[in-house]
Amino acid sequence: MPRTSLVPRDHGEAIALFRASIVGAVVQRDLSRGELATVLRTIAACKYRPPGSRVSKQFSLATIERWFYAYRRGGLDALRQAPRSDRGRARELTPEQRELLLDIRREHPTASVPTILRTLVADGRLGKRAVSPTTVQRLYREAQLPRGVRPDGHTRLRWQASHPGALWHGDVCRGPPLRVGQTTKPLRIHALLDDASRYVVALEAHHSEREDDMLGLFLRALRTHGAPDALYLDNGSTYRGEALRLACERLDVTLLHARPGDAPARGKMERFWRTLRAGCLDHLGTGTSLHDVQARLYAFLDAHYHDAPHGGLFGKSPTDLWAGVRLRTVDEQNQRIAS
Repeated sequence: MPRTSLVPRDHGEAIALFRASIVGAVVQRDLSRGELATVLRTIAACKYRPPGSRVSKQFSLATIERWFYAYRRGGLDALRQAPRSDRGRARELTPEQRELLLDIRREHPTASVPTILRTLVADGRLGKRAVSPTTVQRLYREAQLPRGVRPDGHTRLRWQASHPGALWHGDVCRGPPLRVGQTTKPLRIHALLDDASRYVVALEAHHSEREDDMLGLFLRALRTHGAPDALYLDNGSTYRGEALRLACERLDVTLLHARPGDAPARGKMERFWRTLRAGCLDHLGTGTSLHDVQARLYAFLDAHYHDAPHGGLFGKSPTDLWAGVRLRTVDEQNQRIAS
């Protein structure tokens, strides 16, 4: 007759057996209070690998004591993992929803959990009872994102333009070099980003980062969307030319430059570059033409970025906020901005 191997009936019993293997021998010993405390401290100083885990971990003395007294009082059944109070709710969250909740906390560290959940439910990003406030608070604790504290530990007042079209950010990102024939050429990605909506009004691939590149990008964005109230740039030579300053004067666009060394002031642009790198630029390789890069940039915006919920927008997407925006029309001939 074949031998039948005994295995745990379920994960709960496997967890109970694991805990019993740690404290079971101690339960059988006759120890004084002082001796028991010493033995439990020794157990707590060791590492153990729980069922189904790939890594070993240490358990606190309080946890070891709780297992010891539960096993002595109720045997193996008392060591079963207690069911979660939010069982069937937090696990319904997708990885994207979890990441969105974390992004919102990073972008809005002073917002309360109920406010965050109400906003996401109202916008249709979460089901009404998809997750409890307690679960979200636990998520933030585990990610070390307490309310009111920025991830870098510094306090910085958050500022955002009052409406789409009030302010555009402009910047250049360096991509991987492209192989053209027998040589390689640099890749520079130029972008214009609307502050209030995070909508990318222009995104182009070039081999250079000159003032002419910026002017061409700006002009094409003006023709498509109209003129913003202000343009916010860094202090590079690409953005300090006389032609750009004159064009902004004729358009009645306030030209602003970030203070040297104030990287956090360019945070929205930097976050966009990180997203673009992870979703597009890091996967280009070296054998891609400039035309192919441009096609991938447009695909990234249309298929991923513009319709994705943003933590900085409290779960709304750039498309949501940019829809229906009407900016000032540009008269190129009278304002003499085109060559």
